[in-house]
Amino acid sequence: MHNTLSRDTDLLARYGGEEFVCVLPKTDIHGAEKVAESLRLAVCQLSITHEFSDYQCVTLSLGVLSIKPNAQTGSATETLEAADKLLFEAKKQGRNRVISSFCEVA
Repeated sequence: MHNTLSRDTDLLARYGGEEFVCVLPKTDIHGAEKVAESLRLAVCQLSITHEFSDYQCVTLSLGVLSIKPNAQTGSATETLEAADKLLFEAKKQGRNRVISSFCEVA
């Protein structure tokens, strides 16, 4: 997954047991969705067997949250929680997909 990221400013880190967080500074929602889809496809192309998956291989479900730069969006914890809700929505909708949202605070 790290090799999918192309900029030095992009950050990918494990966040929990099976979860990762990817921070993409100066990236709008469309760019973030493209990166998420590239990550999803990169993992699918590895064809790692997963006998308990409906897809029979390891897949990624991604929640993408884009926030307006310099917006008063709340704490980092609140931002992660909002992204986590999108991740669980992707899982709920059948996994192996990207669900995204843009948040702009007045």
